[in-house]
Amino acid sequence: MLSLRQLQWDELDLLQGLEATPTPGENGSYRYRVQQQDLQLRVSLWPEHGMVDVTLFSTTSRAILLDLTVAVRGRIRYNNDKRGEYLEFADCLLVSRLLASDEQLEAAFSPNTPGRPMVLTVKPTLSVLFE
Repeated sequence: MLSLRQLQWDELDLLQGLEATPTPGENGSYRYRVQQQDLQLRVSLWPEHGMVDVTLFSTTSRAILLDLTVAVRGRIRYNNDKRGEYLEFADCLLVSRLLASDEQLEAAFSPNTPGRPMVLTVKPTLSVLFE
């Protein structure tokens, strides 16, 4: 049985939503890279920790436009509806990538702490949105 901290997703959903195949990373992570014009989106899944890193940067200027880590408490799903094609990371909470204590992580995965869905699209353009 999955714990609240384990990511829940279907590999096909991520393949459809990101149009990229994962490469294995350290500590059991999966890394995805999506390139569009001069923008690159990097998404790293940490299945055992329930965390997802999202980084968006310009490849020409090397400027980081967005760099965040979210605790994902719901399922990651690919959707194709009237809003378009996108990945929905249900019930997310922004967390510190570096100085996370056990108490902070417990709070991030507490059902008493409200979260928000995060939507990630690659078509027609790369975007990250918290609803």
